Amino acid sequence: MKDKIEKLLNALSKGAFEREEIISLALLSALSGESIFLLGLPGVGKSMIARRLKMAFKNSQSFEYLMSRFSTPDEIFGPVSISKLKDKDTYERVVDGYLPTADVVFLDEIWKAGPAIQNSLLTVLNEKVFRNGKQEIALPLKTVISASNELPAEGEGLEALWDRFLIRYVVKPIEDKSNFISLISDQLETCEIAENLKFTKKDLQEIQKGSNHIKLTWEISELMFAIRKTLTDERNNMNESVDVTQSDIVDPPYVSDRRWRKIVSVLRTCAYLNGRDKVNASDCVLLIHMLWDNDEQIYSVKKLVAQAITQNMKHFHVDVMSKIEGQKFTKPVGEPILPDGKHYIFIVGDEDVKISKSDYESLSEKNRYGVMSDDGILLLCDDPTGLSVRKSEDGLIINSYKYPLKRDSNLRTGSVKGMIDTVKTEVDALESELKEQVNDNLFLGSYEQYHFLRKAFVDMKNNFSKKGY
Repeated sequence: MKDKIEKLLNALSKGAFEREEIISLALLSALSGESIFLLGLPGVGKSMIARRLKMAFKNSQSFEYLMSRFSTPDEIFGPVSISKLKDKDTYERVVDGYLPTADVVFLDEIWKAGPAIQNSLLTVLNEKVFRNGKQEIALPLKTVISASNELPAEGEGLEALWDRFLIRYVVKPIEDKSNFISLISDQLETCEIAENLKFTKKDLQEIQKGSNHIKLTWEISELMFAIRKTLTDERNNMNESVDVTQSDIVDPPYVSDRRWRKIVSVLRTCAYLNGRDKVNASDCVLLIHMLWDNDEQIYSVKKLVAQAITQNMKHFHVDVMSKIEGQKFTKPVGEPILPDGKHYIFIVGDEDVKISKSDYESLSEKNRYGVMSDDGILLLCDDPTGLSVRKSEDGLIINSYKYPLKRDSNLRTGSVKGMIDTVKTEVDALESELKEQVNDNLFLGSYEQYHFLRKAFVDMKNNFSKKGY
């Protein structure tokens, strides 16, 4: 199955410059039984994606329509049959060639449709059925691709229809120079799909059955709950003052329980089509296309998903606390303090004790001996006493106990630094694992293009150093 889909995606993407990811997502939405919304300016290839997707299914039909405020249900669902109305007093539509008989539907400028069309579309998207007169027709519909150069306006009753489009994607004009030059100068390649790569009805039933058996591990469940909790908490605090230095989610999206269930269904389908028996972290990258409500939320959603994925991987695979145990001997960094210009200070318990600069510098790693003066100064001598003294890398060792010199910085390093370096190495290994998963996922681009994931790992390692943790 994975090999078939990889070949199919390559064929569908031929000559479609910088549209590989959205074509992959459109195919995933169709194979998951969900619908997709494309936000973008005119002329960026939104309708081309729908026309190509139709070719992925054997003996399929498509329906395409540009909505306007004057569009009528007859234009979308078919005209009323005059003969049946006249002869049998039955109100039925002639649906052949219209949306009810299509496998792939493309509706451009969808938000301009009137209430009658919108209400019928809700049933189509929800249940894949169309009520024609007294009968309900089970639709062959795989997916509805809707498009617009704007998002639905608030306060116009479009929320229910908007919520039905699970995957949302911003289609941008071609950015790469060589791709643009090829677009305007080369003969565009036609998209041709071999019959053995097309999906049949039996294939789709097999995908649905197989996807239902994909495991959602405890690790991935925790990740999903963490994202949901963050969004819920942010929404509950919307009326409180927001510290924008601490949170990027100024206007958190609402994600219903029904939507979460559908999201998980898409992730399961993604895992199945990639030949796995369980959802992994790379599948969860798809959440960036399923959680935002308006374009101002896209950046914060990407950051939230990236942080959730990286923190979740760290939580389950890097045991930071076990590396802290037994790391109590640390040393301050910076120059030793000479408050009077003559004596260094070292710490014994909670007390500051002094040793002359000349005495300290005369020490080596071999034992000498010391006595305490009445004014709290350690005096060195060569004759044996009750205190054996030698130099350590950051202070003194007295009777086998380490006492660091006071320094002009409160930061600490030493064995904890070694622990931090070890943890960073393990985090690097986690990033390599995620990179491999992403690059192996048919429905994602290369790891390098997901800058927010890479930044989340960098931020995590920086935080280790900041906290000395």
